[in-house]
Amino acid sequence: MRANAWPYSALMGIVWAIARRDLLQMFSTPLAWLVLFAWAMVTNGLFFLTGIEPGSGDLPLYQPLFVTALDGGAWLLTLLAPAITMNTFAAERNQGTMQLLLTVPVAEWQLVLGKFFASFVMLATMVAVTLVQIVVLYLVSSTGGMQVVAGYLGLLLVAGLFAALGTWISSLVESPVAAYVITFGIIAVLHLFGLSASGDGWFAGLGSYLGISPHQQPFTQGDVRLGNVVWFLSMSGVFLALAHGSLKARRIHG
Repeated sequence: MRANAWPYSALMGIVWAIARRDLLQMFSTPLAWLVLFAWAMVTNGLFFLTGIEPGSGDLPLYQPLFVTALDGGAWLLTLLAPAITMNTFAAERNQGTMQLLLTVPVAEWQLVLGKFFASFVMLATMVAVTLVQIVVLYLVSSTGGMQVVAGYLGLLLVAGLFAALGTWISSLVESPVAAYVITFGIIAVLHLFGLSASGDGWFAGLGSYLGISPHQQPFTQGDVRLGNVVWFLSMSGVFLALAHGSLKARRIHG
């Protein structure tokens, strides 16, 4: 039976099986733990060093949490997310298992989604590590619950975008190192577009549309705009569609 003729539950079961396999492989290597440790040390370290001051009875929520962990988290993910996604497909080719993967009766979209979900779950785990900051904030200050939810939603959307981009790039190149460098470079360009959005002229307009920060920063202020959610989901969808096309071409042409 062809993969796309199976019931929906069976089709998604294959996706989750691929994701589970990749997650187990990630956590069986030192790289995943090193990335997780680096993220925890930097985000929580900055929070406790700069965010909490004795005697400050009512800390503004955005100051300690979103500057150091959520708003700044998108910048830190620029360095760390490519390290997670670089092995998505490139490592399969390095290990000689890519051809075997393409010969099994699994649709390209299942491979792409399975690999994407594995990377996204890892990045979401990293985001969850910063939840300790919320506990501290509720103990020492009065915080806005909806702003917390909005801020974390924004960072998860950023993580999803980076996971989708990394999945696509990894499907194109042979080397995990090349996948890291290219993914990092594209994310850096998207950040630079965001920095240019505050200027004037057509380039500022382009930056306000293509840049990450103009779409992510409203979340850190508790402002969930449908347009920004759609932007992140659309960009992620485009990268996943490109990864699907890349795999399909490899399967056809060998």
